[in-house]
Amino acid sequence: MAGKKSHIADFSYFFFSLVQILIDIFLCQICFLIMPPLEFEVRVFLTGAYISCLTFYRLYGFTNWTLWEETSSVLKAWLLTLLIDVLFLFTIKFRLSALRLFIAVSLFVPMTLAARYIFRVKLFRSGLLVKSVIILGAGEAGKLFAGKISSSPFAIRRVSCFLDDDESKQGGEISGVKVLGRLSDFVRVQSEVKADEAVIAIPTASRQELAGILNTVEQHIGSVLYVPDMYMLTVSSASMSELDGMPVISSSQGLLNPVNIAVKTVIDYIGAVIALLVFSPFMIWAAYRIKKEDGGPVFFVQDRVGWKGKHFMTYKFRSMHINADEITKKLFSDPEIFAAYKKGIKLKDDPRQTEIGAYIRKTSIDELPQLFNVLKGEMSLVGPRPLMQSDVDIVYGEEFTKKVYAAKPGLTGIWQVSGRSDLDADFRREINCYYVHNWSVWLDIAILMKTPLAVVTHKGAY
Repeated sequence: MAGKKSHIADFSYFFFSLVQILIDIFLCQICFLIMPPLEFEVRVFLTGAYISCLTFYRLYGFTNWTLWEETSSVLKAWLLTLLIDVLFLFTIKFRLSALRLFIAVSLFVPMTLAARYIFRVKLFRSGLLVKSVIILGAGEAGKLFAGKISSSPFAIRRVSCFLDDDESKQGGEISGVKVLGRLSDFVRVQSEVKADEAVIAIPTASRQELAGILNTVEQHIGSVLYVPDMYMLTVSSASMSELDGMPVISSSQGLLNPVNIAVKTVIDYIGAVIALLVFSPFMIWAAYRIKKEDGGPVFFVQDRVGWKGKHFMTYKFRSMHINADEITKKLFSDPEIFAAYKKGIKLKDDPRQTEIGAYIRKTSIDELPQLFNVLKGEMSLVGPRPLMQSDVDIVYGEEFTKKVYAAKPGLTGIWQVSGRSDLDADFRREINCYYVHNWSVWLDIAILMKTPLAVVTHKGAY
């Protein structure tokens, strides 16, 4: 029965992959409409080049992409296709406007992303190509994995149930999914739910315990995934290789590479100039409203910790009352408020904020003057947030400060697009370390693309 199910699944993946290819071929022909009439052979080659490049980046495999991973792979395929097309047309001495070729090839990117999004969402919502999953471990790691699946429109997995040895979780629900038993009940539960995959999300388990779990699970299910703890996630840039048959894991930190630093700096300067041009009307409006409300200074300048622990003066629009320091002393005299602050939890309905200040903080307009810090080379568009020394000591401590501020502080960052002030200090430390260890241009692009949504939804912003 399992073998028959596997064959049906394989045929389904093949069929829908073929449909996706046909959709992309059709989109290519639409893009060619802006170009002069092409010979049949040229049209076939240009189309084939794009499909081949998309195939090379595994874009027809229906893997568990996130939207941002899918976008980065499509962009990589676009760059490779553009290079191949130019070399081909140059080789056959085919006269064609370089601008028209660039526009035609570039137009394909948003079209295929839109088509892919609609196609995948409809498929997965219909239950097609979806793999059912049992998660072993209903702790933070299991909950995080389930959350990532449920929040991704491209997720090809659906969680059937949890298994956990915690007595208090039996019969309950985690992220809307039931806990159907203990780890020892795996064989019974699997015979009932017939899941396609098992996910082991018990980062605290010893090697001996993991070996025992794997020995049982692998006898009854074809695919097993392991979710490590957050420390292991901070080195997920590691790659596996072998030395004469011996497995070796190598890891590198992208932001220690001078070439990567130079690339990030160039992107920062160009992006900051463009952002200043785009957002200058909002900045002028904010400055006018702040001055009008209480006649106080428009800008708030404060000493913050930056790259490699160096201090610099950061610029923000003032969002608090002029006597905010006095109000702060009164607030922190309350042990509960100060204890929450030490955990990295910001105040909701902060009495120190002005009326316009509450709005510009919620919409992140107060951060826009930091674009000048980016132009001065003190900050980056993307990175960990710059904090005061007292906050750094509370949130990060000496050990994590060195890890986190191995990157320049950013105007936005992975923390902001992951929940901002709704995240506790522990998770903030781990996720910022993850960013530094796994930096890439594509990760920065993904964060910048997610930032507008985080701002619009105001999640964790107060």
